[in-house]
Amino acid sequence: MQLRTELAAVVLGFAAVVLVLAFSAIGLFVRMGPAIDRILTRNDATIVAAEDILETLADSGGGAIVDAAREKAHAAIARARENVTEPGEEPVLDAIDRQLEAALAGDRDARRQLLTSVEQLIEVNRAAMREVDRDAQRLGRAGAWVAAVIGIGSLALCLLLSRSLGRRVARPMGDLRDTLAAQRGGDTFRRCSTVGASPELRDVLDGVNELLDERATLREPPAT
Repeated sequence: MQLRTELAAVVLGFAAVVLVLAFSAIGLFVRMGPAIDRILTRNDATIVAAEDILETLADSGGGAIVDAAREKAHAAIARARENVTEPGEEPVLDAIDRQLEAALAGDRDARRQLLTSVEQLIEVNRAAMREVDRDAQRLGRAGAWVAAVIGIGSLALCLLLSRSLGRRVARPMGDLRDTLAAQRGGDTFRRCSTVGASPELRDVLDGVNELLDERATLREPPAT
């Protein structure tokens, strides 16, 4: 039946729009996940290791570093080495390795150089975090535009399908109701309009019109 097919198409159309919107959102979040993970588990971890080195130097008060603090600084460098994610980190870490022992021994020049290198390490990772943040924002904007386009498309589809159903189903059914009401009110001349109706409803309306014609014929007085 064509009417059933049209109604099924409407339902499937709405379902397809919802599925497209849902999978678009899922795809966006799946792409944003690695970027956020990179910020939280990679660059941030290196910054924490750099801060541990700075804390060790600050706690020393300019003098030599005790063994426990020395181990903390070396452990921080090792963590940063294991977590290299940016091209600019390796040269900075090499410089830190060269400067670390002299700085831990209390050499002021080495400490200043080490502080500069640690700040460079932090800046490399912060720059990477800003770049990842920009990428995430671009993904967010792209996702917003995709959702807007899908939303506008779904609205247009809804309007188109609603208009089609109104013309082919709702309007003929309303005309049928008005015709029957007119018949009850004594208007025996009104008939249902089949213009624009779906084939199934057109058959129903034609049948109602035939019944109304037969009823009108029965009501006519016999010819003398």
